[in-house]
Amino acid sequence: MNDDILRETLQELYEQAPCGYIFTLPDGTLTRVNRTFLTMTGYARDELVPARRFQDLLTLPGKLFYENQYAPLVRMQGSVQEVAFDIARKDGARLPVLVNSVQRADDDGRPLLVASTIFDATHRRRYEQELLEARRKVEQLATIVTDAGDAILTASPDGVVESWNAGAERLFGRPARDAIGQDLHDFFDPPGGDDDFTGLVAELRAGRPLHLDTVALRADGREVDVSVGLTPRMGPLGELSDMALIVRDVSERRALERLRHEFLAMASHELRNPVAAIKGHAQLMRRRGSYSERSIEAIVAQADQLRGLIDDLLLASQIEADRLDLRVAEMDLAAEARDAAEAARADRSTLRVVAPPEPVVVLADRQRLRQVLANLLTNAIKYSPDGSEVVLGVAHVDGEARVTVADHGVGIRADALPHVFDRFFRAEGAAERAQGLGLGLYITRRIVEAHGGTIRAESELGRGSTFTVVLPLHLLT
Repeated sequence: MNDDILRETLQELYEQAPCGYIFTLPDGTLTRVNRTFLTMTGYARDELVPARRFQDLLTLPGKLFYENQYAPLVRMQGSVQEVAFDIARKDGARLPVLVNSVQRADDDGRPLLVASTIFDATHRRRYEQELLEARRKVEQLATIVTDAGDAILTASPDGVVESWNAGAERLFGRPARDAIGQDLHDFFDPPGGDDDFTGLVAELRAGRPLHLDTVALRADGREVDVSVGLTPRMGPLGELSDMALIVRDVSERRALERLRHEFLAMASHELRNPVAAIKGHAQLMRRRGSYSERSIEAIVAQADQLRGLIDDLLLASQIEADRLDLRVAEMDLAAEARDAAEAARADRSTLRVVAPPEPVVVLADRQRLRQVLANLLTNAIKYSPDGSEVVLGVAHVDGEARVTVADHGVGIRADALPHVFDRFFRAEGAAERAQGLGLGLYITRRIVEAHGGTIRAESELGRGSTFTVVLPLHLLT
């Protein structure tokens, strides 16, 4: 191959190189560019050489970086590699590029020119952005998993725990270091035992996600009702590579469900009794063709009981919906206590009132406060043996109005005492002594609290109970 052909071949390789080649003076003035660079930028050769400087083709941030950082670095080091710039093409579009530069100097070390390669970084920049976005999403997901309230863990196909988030630490009461490497069997107590796990793994190996309700075992020995979602992760050959579990504490929901079922059963029983009594007396009156006073009184009493149960249900629903409206006014608590005792004496002759002769004034809704007194007195009478005394006391102590209802009845067990003001709660054996839905003391507490007061219960099994209501005392002006 002669020199001319070689020269033409090298020239063609230079012009059609896979990257742009440019030569500039030390001040950035373009002295030579190849055809690839012209294609990249959209300019004609005579538009660039020698009329333009390389930095003039950059966007404003790139131009500032070139003059303040890049060019001084080239002069100082003699070369710079893979610096990212954006070139402003002739049509106004931005072209991301990577620039490598080498400085050439004379024998005395004075810079003569700078040779640079320009690589189109469009795809690389897009890939980097996608990579950064993917990394951001992974970090975001990792944060969600770490901070999630639910327990999130992974396990091998053999059921060995591989990861354990903070939610799992809270739910199971075990740090990750004590859980990772352990068998899932150690943390759950499924109703079907090991057979359940065997069936679950078989489903997961088939690639089917599952959901089950089971019991989680805490480190302190306590059992927690949980809902578990299991998702299989399959390998390239369709095999089960591992499984992800999301475990949620549903003990409160289960308790509410049990409470709802118990309430429905209790309400059905309590509402059925007066309805059956009303119907029975009505049928008896129809057969006899006469209306005895006793039958009429029974019908009225059972209807009143039914109305009271329904009224309690409606009031409880209003309280739960925060729709308990109070119409407060000044009232004498001592006088109201005497009136409440007088109304209750029809059922109890040994009811005694202890109250000061002077008024004990509070700001209260008269109807609701009467309901509080009636509920407390009714309970005291229902759970006291005949002949025992019930004492209703009213006093003002340390700027507060206090009402106490004390009886010498059956009392309340110590384990039941903290729950007597809960909705639908009835102590063991209560249903045999008196009818009701377990709403009376719940309603009483909520009414007292709506008045800014408090209520507490003290009791000793077999010795009786004392309920104390404390209300803000209203000072007369």
